[in-house]
Amino acid sequence: MSQSASEFKLETSFRKRLYFFTGLIVFTLTSYILQLFNLQIIQGSENSLKAERFVRRSESIPADRGHIFDRNFLTPETSQPLVSNSASLDVILNTSLFKNDPKRIKEFIYRFCESLSIPLAYYEKDLQENRLIKKIRTREPFVLLEGISRDQQERILVLDNINRYVYLVSSPARVYHMGPALAHVSGYVGKPTTNDIQEKEIKSYQLVGKGGIESLYDTILRGQDGFRIQKRNTEGNIEEERVIEHSVPGNNLILTIDRDMQIAAYKALKGVRGTVFALRPTTGEILAMASNPSYDPNILSGKNKQDRANHFARVTNNGAFLNLAIQSKFPPASTYKVLVALAAMESEHKINFDPKQTFSCPANFTLKSTFKGVPDQVFYNWDKKNHGELNLAQAIEKSNSVYFYQLGYKLGAEPILAYSRLFGLDKKTGIDLPGEVTGFIPSSEWKKRTYGNKWFDGDTVNLSIGQGFLSVTPLEMALFYMAIINNGKIYKPFVISEIRSPLDNSIIQKTEPTILRDIPLKRSTVEAVKEGLYLVGYSGTASGVLNSPNLPEIAGKTGTAQTRRRGASSSNHAWFIGYAPFNAPPEKQILVAVFVEYGVGGAASAAPAAREIFKAAFPPGSYPRQDRTRVKPMEEEAPVEGEAF
Repeated sequence: MSQSASEFKLETSFRKRLYFFTGLIVFTLTSYILQLFNLQIIQGSENSLKAERFVRRSESIPADRGHIFDRNFLTPETSQPLVSNSASLDVILNTSLFKNDPKRIKEFIYRFCESLSIPLAYYEKDLQENRLIKKIRTREPFVLLEGISRDQQERILVLDNINRYVYLVSSPARVYHMGPALAHVSGYVGKPTTNDIQEKEIKSYQLVGKGGIESLYDTILRGQDGFRIQKRNTEGNIEEERVIEHSVPGNNLILTIDRDMQIAAYKALKGVRGTVFALRPTTGEILAMASNPSYDPNILSGKNKQDRANHFARVTNNGAFLNLAIQSKFPPASTYKVLVALAAMESEHKINFDPKQTFSCPANFTLKSTFKGVPDQVFYNWDKKNHGELNLAQAIEKSNSVYFYQLGYKLGAEPILAYSRLFGLDKKTGIDLPGEVTGFIPSSEWKKRTYGNKWFDGDTVNLSIGQGFLSVTPLEMALFYMAIINNGKIYKPFVISEIRSPLDNSIIQKTEPTILRDIPLKRSTVEAVKEGLYLVGYSGTASGVLNSPNLPEIAGKTGTAQTRRRGASSSNHAWFIGYAPFNAPPEKQILVAVFVEYGVGGAASAAPAAREIFKAAFPPGSYPRQDRTRVKPMEEEAPVEGEAF
């Protein structure tokens, strides 16, 4: 029987719909099957883990922070760390047993404080309604106590109304074996702030570096946390525990610091405010760096909240967080005279300067006034004595200011300032420690903009002895002396020598010496300056302290910076920058810089501190001294009243 046209159209339409829905069903079933295969087979183990973490309590296993060692490191097992970890116990409140009821949690904390004789004020912030609710919603661990004592642990375990609602968790604590002696290099750790959590992708329970290399190398030291899954009964006791992922400790850091020299540097600053540091001039390795006042990183990283707060307040008030080597700047005083001499020799076309030429050096230098009615300016030598005829080496030896008044006045300010910038006295050194500041090199434009008048000759005379508007950091000034030792090369200073794996002790990263600047200097310039620096330690302003048969031959320069402080025992800052052994190859020498605030004079407080570093670096007999006749040491260098600045 033949079909009509309408019937044929209906049948065709039906078949198309049938095919479509059949295809749709097949496609849907295939998709489901593929997705089930993906979930069960391909991602089965991962999804099983997620499901288990959802239905059971998951807990992070904090990773051990990497250890920090000094330059004498061999292996983690045989080397004594500068910074390591120790285990401690924290008391965690099991909030799930309170059915997430903030009121009941508060009542329990009241009982907890009463039972363990803890002031309720200890939990003042945690008991705020909004903070408590947030902890419950985010399932953030409620830490009742950190680093509990054995006595507290025993009391918690015997109190039934306490122990069934809490559990004890082992948590790492940071140990700083050198304490305040290395604090400005090491830094410390603490709980992260809100900004830390947002910016550093860190969890609230983790420790974060604060200051020093703990801060700068935080992610390298932190490691990778693991986690475990726990099943607890209704009383909060653990019925089952399984470690899903083990924690991976952070990488170890090997410093350029020498432990013995670091201890000597810190002890040398006892009772004074200042900084002492030593470095290898041919590599930039920092061998020691101490600053006083200091702080105790063990307290700031410790578990006692009240002790942390008290110590933080005290060290903040006395400026102990400031690393004076890189975070402070001062007039360089007589240590700057060497730069003036160098600028004169390298710019000889301006004044035709010969270092062997002598200047007459009476007790003072008079700068004639060019303004009618304005008196002449008188600039005194530090001892107000006539030193007679002096050449450059003798002027450096005696730190004769009148010699440099004349030299600077003849040379003019621009070459001096230009060489100051060339040697980087207004630039960061790039040391791998946080918070470095830069020195300040003035200019005639700056003075006009700041004070509304031009640069005067008196400003140049002041500049010539490192006074006036000029200010430098101790590390910047030390790198200038590095250039003298290295014939113009300045290396970037650094404290991290290596980063090593905690698993197999392999080297992950090694710091290689980097040249910051290579300034072409004439050999005659360097030799003329070195001759004067040697005489300072042999027969000059520092000889009474540094010329000793138990020390190598030391070359350097003292400095005494006048300040505007009045009514105190001393209004002068003290400097010494020097190197030893003088007769050794540069790669065997160390460079030491000392700055002491209100330290009377360079030879009075700065040079003695440097002596302690040299004694630690070079035991008696390390380097033979040249057979020279011992001469009578000079008197102490110090500014006098009325000296311009």
